[in-house]
Amino acid sequence: MARNWRRRLRRGVMYTVVIGLLSGTTFGVQAEGDRETAGLSPRVRTSNPAIAALLTEASIGSATFRGLVSSIEGTDGIVYIEPGQCRHGVRACLSLSVAGAGGFRILRVLVNLATDALELMSTIGHELRHALEILTEPSVRTSQQAYLYYAREAATGRDVFETQAAIQVGFAVERELARRR
Repeated sequence: MARNWRRRLRRGVMYTVVIGLLSGTTFGVQAEGDRETAGLSPRVRTSNPAIAALLTEASIGSATFRGLVSSIEGTDGIVYIEPGQCRHGVRACLSLSVAGAGGFRILRVLVNLATDALELMSTIGHELRHALEILTEPSVRTSQQAYLYYAREAATGRDVFETQAAIQVGFAVERELARRR
């Protein structure tokens, strides 16, 4: 009897977590002159109002950033961007945890909000590029496969991974946003 109760409790908690993950806040992605007709991005989400404002600003000011979000929308992935601390003292990171839910691959980007807004937006663009690298690789469906993918494709040493494409995207987003300021 107690075993059935625990099983129902675990399932209830699991369903609650999945529903919570799938119902995150979305932000508008729009062209500069297209604010009224802007659609929502169901694939890049946050529950943090400060991050949502940064995502909106980056989408308005950077074609590269908008392109990343648009490319992510064409995948089977959902990327959550939330406040958090990363190892190795970096400002933001793509967590290599890949979770499946309802046919989608769920990825998480953690960001340190104690960073300059311009720097943070370019860093988020950098991390979205990493998310896109995982999402365009259909065979990467688990955390272990994500780790092995980066160990093979982008190892820099001691569980730190970096790609030239992500570095270039970060610089491009920063340049585009700096021109607008």
